[in-house]
Amino acid sequence: MTPTAVNDCFGWLHAPVDARATDVAVLICPGLLGDELVAYCGLRVLAERLARAGYWTLRLEYPGTGDSCDHAVERAGSHWTAWQSSIEEAADRLKAASGARKVMLCGIRAGAMLATLATSRRTDVAGFLFFEPTLSGRSYVRELTLDAELHGGRVLPTGEIEVGEFSFNAATVSAIATADLREVTPKDGQKVAVFARAETKRLENCLSAWRQAGAEVAACGWSDDLDSLTGHPTFEAVRLPTFHDAIAWMNGAFPLTAGSAANEALRQIPEPTVLRPGGCIETPLRFGPDNRLFGILCDPDAGPSSHIVVIVNGGRDPRYGASRQGVEFARRLARSGISSLRADFAGLGDSLGPTGSENVLTHSFADRTADIRAMLDALQARGYRKFTLQGICSGAYHAFHAALAEPRISGLMLVNQPLFTLPRRPDEITYLDHRRLTPMFYLRKLVSRQSWRTLLGGRVDFGAVLHSLWVRTLRSARLGMRRTGRAVGLIRKLSFAHSSLSDLCQRGVRTLFLFSPSEEDLEMFRREFTLEPGALSRYRGAEMRVVPRMDHALISFESRRDAQAEMLDFVSGPRRSSASASQA
Repeated sequence: MTPTAVNDCFGWLHAPVDARATDVAVLICPGLLGDELVAYCGLRVLAERLARAGYWTLRLEYPGTGDSCDHAVERAGSHWTAWQSSIEEAADRLKAASGARKVMLCGIRAGAMLATLATSRRTDVAGFLFFEPTLSGRSYVRELTLDAELHGGRVLPTGEIEVGEFSFNAATVSAIATADLREVTPKDGQKVAVFARAETKRLENCLSAWRQAGAEVAACGWSDDLDSLTGHPTFEAVRLPTFHDAIAWMNGAFPLTAGSAANEALRQIPEPTVLRPGGCIETPLRFGPDNRLFGILCDPDAGPSSHIVVIVNGGRDPRYGASRQGVEFARRLARSGISSLRADFAGLGDSLGPTGSENVLTHSFADRTADIRAMLDALQARGYRKFTLQGICSGAYHAFHAALAEPRISGLMLVNQPLFTLPRRPDEITYLDHRRLTPMFYLRKLVSRQSWRTLLGGRVDFGAVLHSLWVRTLRSARLGMRRTGRAVGLIRKLSFAHSSLSDLCQRGVRTLFLFSPSEEDLEMFRREFTLEPGALSRYRGAEMRVVPRMDHALISFESRRDAQAEMLDFVSGPRRSSASASQA
């Protein structure tokens, strides 16, 4: 796979691995917001499987999403219009690169709707491959509204919706609401496969309308193999889909033939294109063993700085992060004169896992020290000399531990770090899954009729839940006893958190702990260090700041803006002591 660009949009071109040929190339259109994040690695595997089966494939990131630039949205004045235009441009680019005469559009959730609308007037579309397609724009607007209300967005009386990284104007919201795939039907002779979790009345109506229009429609159902496209456990290693059924349908619908001279002549992979967001220059970077790791360098227009911020994955999100916070922060740093690398750990985003496990979504708390060391090696070889790591949640945990092992790291910006050490026993997964849920949450569940139906139906591992609560209680008790023991002088040995932070400060590493005001986010830090002013006064160069409007994953606009302002203030140099830092 080769990183490429379609105008100002980032994408990946996957070339076939053999000499077979087809007149059809595949363009993959992702979903939006959480749908895009969850399915990212799965769609990478789909593109690789399609290329292995002989189909040229392009994965697209729309303007204003992922690593793409925002220029097209600004010019069009509407996300919906810009996104449809980008799909058409990508289709043309894919045909030019592959030599194919037709394109097949693959879309998941809102990407299926966008793909259908964008190509409704084209005559070179061979068909569609949809996963859990969004069929009604009106229903999707309700989803966006709910998402905004739940995650710090805004729904304005004027009809505008601010949700995640998007600020949809009233015209965009209206355009989305009027879309209905029962009315925008495929053309006579086009082939369509739909993989959906449930056969709803709306889906039945759509399939019926498409068949009446002359399309060959296959309703393929949904297998367990596809589950990770729409959700997966937070902390377990997850095997990504094999897409056996989708590839089988492709082979039947668009069979391959022996390679043609024309196709072979055009088998030239375009060079990766540098992206130029305003004030920045962004360059794809492969590094690590066998170049299996991937990231994007973001330098100021004036050229690279010697000091670089390395932005690592939070949770399972690809390098650009929830609500695109990684991209926003990288470009804000560049406009302030500081270079950055936003990179994927092995098994996340576009970085491959170890040989034999390339298609496994790795555990959020797997050891990442080797990956971070590979990032520093690659950057040092390019002339960068001073390294600060930034991470959110599990990314903060990995950055903290990497700094203990890697002397080249001189700064840390740790956002809502959830733990200093993992539980030692194999029950870490259930503990981490349930650590944000209070005993009162479970008490309410006990008096809920629906909860008892779920439990008696065998859909909840009640033993695992009780065990998690027991582990949490024991950990809380042990931490409290150790803290009391240290306070009265009975325990002289420092905890891991205290001794580690002491070691980092003695090395001259500057550390910023940044927290939302949520009790769950502050829990571990409070137990180790307290939240009193001056709690870190003995640790030179370490600060803890609580940002009032910040949420856990920097999803809301205010959260990202305020957190980035604090981090920019910190990374620009020491300006205030930990005693005077905001620790409210």
